Amino acid sequence: MKKLFTLISALSLTAISVAQPLVNQSQLINFPGGGSGGANASATQTVIGHTLYGSGNQTSANNWMAEKIVVPASGWTVDSLIVYGYQTGSTTVSTFTALNAFISADSSNLPGYTPVLGSRTVSSLIGTNWSGIYRTPGDDAASLMNTQRPIMRLKSSISGNLTAGTYWIVWNTAGTGASGPWCPPVTILNQATTGNAMQFLGTSSTWTTMVSGGFNQGAPFILHGKITTSVKETVAAANEISIAPSPFVSSANVNINLAENAGVTLSDLSFEMYDVTGKLVMQNSNINNSTFTIERGDLSAGTYTYKVSNKSNGTALKTGKVAIQ
Repeated sequence: MKKLFTLISALSLTAISVAQPLVNQSQLINFPGGGSGGANASATQTVIGHTLYGSGNQTSANNWMAEKIVVPASGWTVDSLIVYGYQTGSTTVSTFTALNAFISADSSNLPGYTPVLGSRTVSSLIGTNWSGIYRTPGDDAASLMNTQRPIMRLKSSISGNLTAGTYWIVWNTAGTGASGPWCPPVTILNQATTGNAMQFLGTSSTWTTMVSGGFNQGAPFILHGKITTSVKETVAAANEISIAPSPFVSSANVNINLAENAGVTLSDLSFEMYDVTGKLVMQNSNINNSTFTIERGDLSAGTYTYKVSNKSNGTALKTGKVAIQ
């Protein structure tokens, strides 16, 4: 059976960009409200063997932090990066003055040297403020009140497109404080291993794993941007019924062209015509071909309504008008 469509059913791929955190690894609080003055605390969990307060990522010493990311097949559009750090002895007013951040391709499971996005030497810092969290030297009651290490939030303007693949986010920082800057590890209550961040030491020119008490740690960051997704967009096909000629004098041809998704066959259908009063004046419940002829017979000149419907449930597939001269 030949099927024609007034609208051709088609599938198209529509790119939709949705702003969101692409990666959110910012877990730092293990004692919410448990710090000095009711602030949140990121406590060094000595009770489970942690010893690390923070890892050095000083621009002046050529020390860097790095975290691996995997970009899916759809790709990402990066628009900013948030990292965290502190300078021991600062107040809750940030002392940070620079943030060098770049994204490089993976190189034998280590960060590559050449930036894909960002810069090794030009600061992209566009804002910094206190996160509301203190990094404390322990998780006992006295240590939780320590205020020497207020953790700051630093925002980088790093931006651009990343295609599918494995990359590293790499950063270091500078500030006016005498100590650090330092990067606190990801901190999750009673969890010894929190990630697999890497630290580059300028003194040895080597990458090593960020470790606290023998347990691998993550470095906190949030990568913001848009992810492009492919959405199937369907243009629905329609059933087409036509009568020609119209107006007609003695007879006309009815053409029924079912859409691919109609869910019925010709034999399921019934054709009916009604006069202006709603009286049934013609019916064909034995449709076997997509084209059949209707005869005027003794019908008067005028306009009639027709309906093609499903015989089993009465659902109308199409209604319209036809004129007789």
